[in-house]
Amino acid sequence: MTTRVTVVGGGIAGLAAAWEAVQRGAEVTVLEASDRLGGKIETAPIDGAPVEAGPDAFLARVPAAVQLCEELGLSSSLVSPAVGRALVWSNGRLRPLPEAMLLGVPTGVVGVVRSGLLSPLGMARASLDLVLPATPADGDESVASLVGRRLGREVVERLVEPLVGGINAGVADELSADAVVPQIVAAARAHRSIVVGARRQRAAAAGGPVFLTPRDGLSALVGRLVERLQAAGAAVHTGAAVDSLDDVDGAVVLAVPAGQVAGLLRRRAPDAADELAAIRYASVALTTFTYPVDAVPRREASGFLVPRRSGRLITAASFATTKWPHWSLPGQVVLRVSAGRAGDERALRLDDDTLVARLHEELVELAGVGGGPVTARVHRWVDGFPQYAVGHLDRVARIERALPAGVALAGAAYRGLGIPACIQQGRAAAAHLVPST
Repeated sequence: MTTRVTVVGGGIAGLAAAWEAVQRGAEVTVLEASDRLGGKIETAPIDGAPVEAGPDAFLARVPAAVQLCEELGLSSSLVSPAVGRALVWSNGRLRPLPEAMLLGVPTGVVGVVRSGLLSPLGMARASLDLVLPATPADGDESVASLVGRRLGREVVERLVEPLVGGINAGVADELSADAVVPQIVAAARAHRSIVVGARRQRAAAAGGPVFLTPRDGLSALVGRLVERLQAAGAAVHTGAAVDSLDDVDGAVVLAVPAGQVAGLLRRRAPDAADELAAIRYASVALTTFTYPVDAVPRREASGFLVPRRSGRLITAASFATTKWPHWSLPGQVVLRVSAGRAGDERALRLDDDTLVARLHEELVELAGVGGGPVTARVHRWVDGFPQYAVGHLDRVARIERALPAGVALAGAAYRGLGIPACIQQGRAAAAHLVPST
């Protein structure tokens, strides 16, 4: 008999689940409550350039996204960033972020010294990692705890948190090390020195581009995936909200935010619903600016990060047309600026005009931008970033054990929030529900 699968949620995790189910011979229906597919993937062109309103690329070294692009015939359209060098705001100016790092953990001394990001005392404290006895953790701990006890607080605040906190819109003191930086956890467990372990991890992963994206924008991936799903007989519906699991047929993949899943499971699996409802989210506003070329003096890097301790609204900014030359506009450059993170809702409380004005003021101060923007566009990703608190993976395991038969979960709230992780989770959810043919 043909297995019937309903996928609730038309983001990349849900679409990947539908794709895997179709490959396994299932009869598939995708139900998306909003009027568009793709979730946080949204290519919203500016003057014809395919500028992203959400993520602008995916990790190339996590194979799920690359593999899906290969299956969809998109491999030849993938491009990597033109520059990889990044900056960080520290001690009153933008400084180069050392390239020899693994998620903020330095794997070499020279780059850190040249950057000026650490004080002499901070450098001395970090160097103790090489001589301190092993300090294994008993179970999961925060990112700040893991890195701080080996390298000191300065490394956490000036290197790790701008990177890791920026990716997750979170706070290093609260984020789970096991869930957010498993590479660093592995390095710490395999070697007495976290620096030595990170250096070996980084060396093992060297080679090839770090990030990739379709030249026509990430929405091209979504569009091609939907086309192929429909060609294979899948029914894909937008504007189709699901209020109860009684309204859907067959096996179900729930690929919507954790709070919505909690509501759908409240009657059938109250223990899972309670755990899902405890997963917190952070909100981010992403503002896209265009400026005249001569108004932006610093365009030699892909962008810059701003540590939480600076108190600025901006958390990160990219010199988007330097990073992605195919986004270039005649006589203009594109900057993408993020604001908002866990515990900082200031950007969400400002209206668009005020937010644009405040961010422009900070761009003038931090990056020397002159004049005013030609255009500015604000996208608000409210509750868009799940926060992996300490013990998160144990929570996910409890949720999965408490699920009713015939129900699987996928998405950013569980085992990784990047595009490859969501694709991998979607495909795994479908594989769990649909036996191989």
